[in-house]
Amino acid sequence: MNLIIASEADTASINLKSRLLEMAKWLVDGNFNGRKIWRLTENYGDFCLKNTRLITIEKLHIHAERIDQEWEEKTGMVLENIVFLSRHKAASGRPSLTVHPIGNWGKADYGGVEGKVSGASPKWMTGLLLNIYKNRLPGYDVCFEATHHGPLVEKPTMFLEIGSGEEQWELKEPAEALIKSLLELEAANGVNTIGIGGGHYTPRFTEAAMTHKVCFGHMIANYGISALTPEILDAAIKSCNADGLYFHRKGMKKADYRKWKKYADENEIPVFNQSDYEKRNL
Repeated sequence: MNLIIASEADTASINLKSRLLEMAKWLVDGNFNGRKIWRLTENYGDFCLKNTRLITIEKLHIHAERIDQEWEEKTGMVLENIVFLSRHKAASGRPSLTVHPIGNWGKADYGGVEGKVSGASPKWMTGLLLNIYKNRLPGYDVCFEATHHGPLVEKPTMFLEIGSGEEQWELKEPAEALIKSLLELEAANGVNTIGIGGGHYTPRFTEAAMTHKVCFGHMIANYGISALTPEILDAAIKSCNADGLYFHRKGMKKADYRKWKKYADENEIPVFNQSDYEKRNL
């Protein structure tokens, strides 16, 4: 069973939740921490299947630590995947529609636990990116973001976000585009990969996923590489069932590339080039 979570502390999250309730058929089916549980009554795509649940939490979602465990303990329902509906905030204010995995390579300044990453699902997340691009709006960027912030959960989890400022958070059109993408979601085909290098908005990994059959799980931007350790990288590989690594070689320091390429070679972790992947037909 998949779980979709909205936060009362996030206006974009509530906007997305409202569009989701409008665009699909739901029934109220119990409560979780005093708030309604909505149950999907029909199949939509391959992710939003009948009996998918939608809940709202009071706190900001980045602080919903171990909510997968809490859900299973209180409801007895086993989770497969989690999607958080969220705002995206950037100083640029540039309109954007994004999806990303969660965790902290270093300090946990915005939820989660230092040096810990949550589960991720490369094929669902890449499929969602492809749908967002298909349903994109004029003037909006579509991209992955690198792994960042909390909460820490075990189950594969992704944040689906409207950005990048208050002007976009409450607009109906971008929320509808994201919800349409979620309701139509099918798993993408491709090799599960962890991306290393480049900037926060992962232009290289976004472009690779759109044009070739590669599915990104965790992505480590340059600012996270200094905190990366073999133990954290191994945990990240395990958490998203990655088949290997993909370096944005031109977007990272040569010393960082050499260090982690050597680690991969010594530990028999495959390193992929874009030419290793089949081309994707959008």
